[in-house]
Amino acid sequence: MLYIVDDDIEFSLLLRDISSPHVPALEVFHEPISFFDKIELTSADIVILDIKMPKMDGIEVLRELAGKRVSSSLILISGVESGVLNSTAMLAKELGLNIAAQLPKPFPPQKLVDVLTNIISDDEVKSFKHTDHNGGEVYSFSKAEIEDGLSKGQITLFYQPQIDLNTRQLCSVEGLVRWNHPTLGLIPPNHFLPQVNKRRLLDALTDHVIECAINAESVWNKLGIEINTSINVNASNVINLSLPEKLETLANNAEITPSKICLEVTESELMTELIPSMDTLTRLRLKGFRLSIDDFGTGFSSLLQLYRIPFTELKIDRSFIKNLATNSESRIIVETCILLAHKLGMKVVAEGIEDRETFTILHELGCDIGQGYYFSKPLPEHELHVWLHENKKRALVAL
Repeated sequence: MLYIVDDDIEFSLLLRDISSPHVPALEVFHEPISFFDKIELTSADIVILDIKMPKMDGIEVLRELAGKRVSSSLILISGVESGVLNSTAMLAKELGLNIAAQLPKPFPPQKLVDVLTNIISDDEVKSFKHTDHNGGEVYSFSKAEIEDGLSKGQITLFYQPQIDLNTRQLCSVEGLVRWNHPTLGLIPPNHFLPQVNKRRLLDALTDHVIECAINAESVWNKLGIEINTSINVNASNVINLSLPEKLETLANNAEITPSKICLEVTESELMTELIPSMDTLTRLRLKGFRLSIDDFGTGFSSLLQLYRIPFTELKIDRSFIKNLATNSESRIIVETCILLAHKLGMKVVAEGIEDRETFTILHELGCDIGQGYYFSKPLPEHELHVWLHENKKRALVAL
């Protein structure tokens, strides 16, 4: 169900006309008080909310929604300056609300259609019984079940292509963990990683992920396929002083050069124990492995981390990429990140590219590499080979 909450009667009717062909049902409210009096929201609902209204403004509405622990998808709209809209969206996220998009008025009708389509398709993917009606976990995996999944190769990597934005060619992939469960089907990481952490198996999972990535690189190397692979490492990995030797041994045994592997680490992981992290990551660079600072721009001292650690790659957080086409502040931040990284001799990766407009802007700003559903969803290894074959001749020129 789509709910439109906007005091502008004419504009709300326009929103209704744009949205109605793309949602099963909708209802329009011109003041939030009547909306709250009549409606009990569910996680399947979508709300388009104007943040500037009389009597009860958007911030008050968001506060009320957060108090009710609403998990519906929210689309924030407004004719106020973009900085205010952006701050409102960030506040809503801090309150735990699900902000699907923020659209400054006026916006092209197709933009709203695209947002609604993405929300509905995401909900369809999520609907196959991994969360209860409160958004909590349905499944609880024992330590033995997780260990069995690791030993039998059920927990494996899917690979999302990363595209050189200049050549339109595949240059690398990011390995993303999935569990192909024998009875529950394909389980995304957010539904089993908390259990992995709870059972103290995060290190075992990371070791497994590293081995999967290096084995895949070995296969591609023998087939003459030039692809680099990025994998995520956690806090306990980056403070493990033996990690550089372990990775070097694995790479040597697989007969691949260390530079084929890029380790992605978030700033929050670095801040757990700084000195061991600096030790481990610097030695990994000495041995030829590449390093990426992930989710850049979301921490409080990202610039300091760039100074401390010899990163080779900067990955811009998807929260900036998501609103790149509609938010001037996001564009300025992305442009600044690209300039900064290039000055430091680093490549820049943008994740979360969903449409051609975002791709075009990033290319114009000089971003090096992009990934997202606009190019491809994460693929199992055999499907990646098919994708490679299909796209090899056309060099992705149609993108």
